[in-house]
Amino acid sequence: MSWIDPRLWGAFLLAAVLAAGGGYWKGRHDADQSATVAKQAKQIKDLTDANNLYRQTNTTLAGISIDAKKTADTAIAAARASDASSELMRKQLAAFTASVRRSTAAGGSAPTIGGSDALDLLTGLLGRIDDAAGRLAEFADAAHIAGLACERSYDALMKKGNR
Repeated sequence: MSWIDPRLWGAFLLAAVLAAGGGYWKGRHDADQSATVAKQAKQIKDLTDANNLYRQTNTTLAGISIDAKKTADTAIAAARASDASSELMRKQLAAFTASVRRSTAAGGSAPTIGGSDALDLLTGLLGRIDDAAGRLAEFADAAHIAGLACERSYDALMKKGNR
């Protein structure tokens, strides 16, 4: 075999063509892989960002909820204090009513039928009005606190760019 043998040159040429084809195929495959890896890295980054935003949003909303609960507890405590004050006022009104009755009875006026004079009527009316006002105030406080919490939640979500 000599260097001029066509079979030797054919084998070299075939090896060179196969090597070039294999290199080309490997290059294309690596380029496809790097594009896939870049796409997956972008997806991972996007998912991580979305997860972080979700956690921040939940933390913010939980804080707002806790603050609203504290505000509601404060309002309930104030309502209970108001109820205690109202009860004291009712006792004072009952004592006043009793003293007016004693003075009326001592003055010799005619007793009223069934004890339902104007003072009893006024006392009962004021008691019912106070009860109704207390229930209405509790409802108004709860609605106000819920509305403020909702507004703060909306504002917090809009600040983060969640549109």
